[in-house]
Amino acid sequence: MEKKDSKFNWNKKNNGTIFGLCLVGVAAFSVLFATGQVKQAQKEKEQLAQEQAALENNVAANEDLSFAPQVDEAMENALDSTTVTLDAAQNLEEMTADLEASASGDIAQETEAPEEETELQEEEEMMAASISGGNVTAQTAEILPTVTFGENDTMRWPVAGNVVLDYSMDGCIYFPTLQQYKYNPALVIGSDEGAQVVASARGIVESIGIDEETGTTVTMNLGDGYKLKYGQLQELTVAEGDVVEEGELIGYVSQPTKYYCKEGTNLYFAMTKDETPMDPILYLE
Repeated sequence: MEKKDSKFNWNKKNNGTIFGLCLVGVAAFSVLFATGQVKQAQKEKEQLAQEQAALENNVAANEDLSFAPQVDEAMENALDSTTVTLDAAQNLEEMTADLEASASGDIAQETEAPEEETELQEEEEMMAASISGGNVTAQTAEILPTVTFGENDTMRWPVAGNVVLDYSMDGCIYFPTLQQYKYNPALVIGSDEGAQVVASARGIVESIGIDEETGTTVTMNLGDGYKLKYGQLQELTVAEGDVVEEGELIGYVSQPTKYYCKEGTNLYFAMTKDETPMDPILYLE
């Protein structure tokens, strides 16, 4: 009976030992499995970190393969755009060359003017030079073709009065103020101070100036080389470039200059043809 109980106790003890060993084994296995999982997780984490670092490096260097299709597409678009741009530039260059050739042709055509047109232009220039007498402003030159005067035309007296010094270019006459004999290229017409002075013929006011001998003086171009000079004036009513009709007021007789004190107040009235003095009496009515 005691032997049986002893065997039972031993078996019970052995069973407990075996159960304990099993528990230890299970615990060890669990520890090993958990350790393996931790290492695997750590390894995957490190690998993930490396991949992430590599990805960041690739992105930083613009070498991320995930963008390759987009890069290829962008490159194709850029090449297409470049091709279009080059084609447009070539077309523009060809159009520019055509325009330059056309312009060169137009210039050459304009340069090669017909002989008839060139001759007509030369005749117009010669006519303008002849009418102007070679000493007028551009504005006057444009108006001069409408102003003409010929050797058969006549003029009216510019002021009421008597001739105190006659025109004389073929002999000397005596000048009382100067107390000497000399040639006289003009008429000196005595008149009252303030008397009206009018245009003897239609013409253009070529110049207005102050001369030591003749005072305020107006030179009028009649056309065809003829000119009139009115001296010793005041209170002018005309200006340079004006077209003045025959009989139109020019100004008024002023006090005489020191060259004509003894002759009294007067109008200095001279006429020229191509700058050569002429006797106004030959044309005055």
